[in-house]
Amino acid sequence: MKANRSAWALVTCLVAAFVVSCGGGDGANRSAPARHPRVTPAASSASPNCSKASIRWGKVTVGEKLIAVSQLVTVEEGQKRGWSEISPHHVRTVTSRIEAGGTGVPTRRIFVSLEKRLGYDSPTFERPGTSTSARLEKDELGRVDYLGHPGRFVEAAAVGVVDASFALDCSGTHGATVTPVYGTLTAWYGNSGASMKCGIVPDKGKWFREAYDMVCPESHS
Repeated sequence: MKANRSAWALVTCLVAAFVVSCGGGDGANRSAPARHPRVTPAASSASPNCSKASIRWGKVTVGEKLIAVSQLVTVEEGQKRGWSEISPHHVRTVTSRIEAGGTGVPTRRIFVSLEKRLGYDSPTFERPGTSTSARLEKDELGRVDYLGHPGRFVEAAAVGVVDASFALDCSGTHGATVTPVYGTLTAWYGNSGASMKCGIVPDKGKWFREAYDMVCPESHS
């Protein structure tokens, strides 16, 4: 019986050898470590450097965008003239910014280039990262005297906005090649105001028509 148990232990060890190694002096089984091929990550190519790149402009759009409206102000018949307090309500926020790939994108130089292209003095655009929320907090919509004229009125505020696409001829990874990098620019500047009486509908396409349609009751569907 002792010989049979030894033979069975030997067979068990031989079968298990395909999976584990048989125990050493302490009688314990140890797992054979799995071997996996080592994978070396591919080195990423360096981004093109655009710090001294020439600039080519694509589509450039100039216009005005509504950023705030007032509450509806009602002046009754026979009401004495006087100041009405106006509270601004945000409609949209515009932020001066550039979106582009590559490293060392010359943000300020791109802004100046577009100002020159449009015939503006530099600086005209608000600096990158500046939003219209700061303009609204500074200027607000103030107070308005409707001189006792009866009706319902709305005030609106806007800024000039430029949207443009561009390409940069950037230097490649070895400096000799030229790698194009594409991007867009959004810039805003200045401020405009409008006072409207409900019932006198502004022309379509005017920036303040948006304010009229949103605030005046008769324009509601």
